Amino acid sequence: MQNRKSVQRKKSTRRPTTTTKRKSSSTLNRSSMPRNPQQRKRMQQKKRAQMLRRKRRIFFGGLFGIILAVILLVFFVKKSIYQGMAKTDTLTLTAENVVFEEVTSSEGIEKKDVAAFAKSVVSDFNKEAGKKEVRLKKVREIKDTLYVKTTYENIDVYSAFSGYEAFSGTIGSAQEAGYDFATTFVAVNAGKKGEVADAATICADPSLKVLIIRENATFKVNGTVLFVSDENTAVTAKDTVVAKEDNDNASAALTYIIYK
Repeated sequence: MQNRKSVQRKKSTRRPTTTTKRKSSSTLNRSSMPRNPQQRKRMQQKKRAQMLRRKRRIFFGGLFGIILAVILLVFFVKKSIYQGMAKTDTLTLTAENVVFEEVTSSEGIEKKDVAAFAKSVVSDFNKEAGKKEVRLKKVREIKDTLYVKTTYENIDVYSAFSGYEAFSGTIGSAQEAGYDFATTFVAVNAGKKGEVADAATICADPSLKVLIIRENATFKVNGTVLFVSDENTAVTAKDTVVAKEDNDNASAALTYIIYK
């Protein structure tokens, strides 16, 4: 009989693992809460107060943002309304036409009456001319001031419509039309009046452009002013001259604006 060998198993040296259970968050929360009902109530009230203050900050922050947005909107609307509007009677020479903006007090005057009169006068003039040489662009009233804007096909149309003497062209064409430039001129540098310039020097280049007009108003040319007649004029920008005197438009001195 075959002898069986007894196999003795080695005892395991590995220690049994032990698992440590973590306390659940609910258990922690419950353990962190005071057991005293009054203390627990005060803690809950404190948390509610903190939440309320946070909501108030969010609410008032949003309200402030809305108010600021409304203020900025009103500011930009007003700015857009006034942007580009003339402050005084202004005649502008553009590359396409002539623009005149009349600015007057609306005291004792109804906007609708002014608009009706302007439409009637423009319509009658165009009928006589046989085409639309004058266009009424707008009649607007802002803060007791009336703004009337009209456009004209050219300076000759403006002169015929307004009744004021006006010429626009080159110095050479102005001389051919009979203008002798017999007045005192000053040079204009960087939008400011400078030294006196004689007519011979000015007329040496007959290709320079000139606006000649008998009217008290602000004049803007499509270029840079080089010389201007000195009598009753002020230069306010490189392209802008203001003619102002006590006499009315019919008896005002001729204003010469030479530019390129």
